[in-house]
Amino acid sequence: MVRVYYGDHFEHPSTHEHLTTPETVAKFANLFLSFLLMAGGIACAVMGIWLASTANEYNYFITVKGLTPSVLLITYGVGLFFFSSVACCATARHSGFLLGVIVVTMFLLIGAEVVGVTFAFTYRDNFKTDVKNESLALIAGYSAPGWEKNSTEVFDRIQQDLECCGVSGGPSDWGTSGTNGTTLAVYWVVEGTHTDDAPDSCCKKNTTGCGIDQVPNKNETLWSKGCVTALFDWFDDKMLLFVGTVSTVLVFQIVNVCGMYLWRRCIVHGF
Repeated sequence: MVRVYYGDHFEHPSTHEHLTTPETVAKFANLFLSFLLMAGGIACAVMGIWLASTANEYNYFITVKGLTPSVLLITYGVGLFFFSSVACCATARHSGFLLGVIVVTMFLLIGAEVVGVTFAFTYRDNFKTDVKNESLALIAGYSAPGWEKNSTEVFDRIQQDLECCGVSGGPSDWGTSGTNGTTLAVYWVVEGTHTDDAPDSCCKKNTTGCGIDQVPNKNETLWSKGCVTALFDWFDDKMLLFVGTVSTVLVFQIVNVCGMYLWRRCIVHGF
């Protein structure tokens, strides 16, 4: 391939120059990997949108500094798609400058992904503590008018969808315990006088009034698992999906970055 000297480096004067066989293989391998990463970015963004639309209540429990898994996935997917698109254009147009910028940017993105995956595993137990604290706050204000974040609707949705009841103790969390009659469901029991009642959303067959006089699961009609356990199981499943997706994309990114670096050297210095 003909190369023109530009002061301190060589570049191809045109994207239409004849390529040698090794150059052709390197170019189209990079284009293929860039297209794969573009598809991976779209997949991550779609997964984030799906998570936001179908599991909004669960995201509420695992928000970290205002960021939910759905927001992180959408942001990551859009960023990956954008940079992979630029990499594809740079490869096709033989732009050594753009390829250099993309290689550095992709290295930074890979570093952020490694930190994110490590963070998810390292702070797994902290998430469990946060989930329990938020659950305790929700059950305390259950059925209270105007309670922040509409705890009644959120808790009902979680109990129905995850087939759970209460926080950690199952149906007994909706009743009283001890000689002084303490309860987690403060408003429900004290103000609502539901001493032995569970919400209908706790019932295996959800019908109006099905939870009345059923605490603590007298007739085995209520879900026995606490919602903290159910939420953490749900979180573990989603974290595995997230980590698996990011790790798969990460492998392709590393290969693509190495390929772009070599292709840039080919453009600037030749084989």
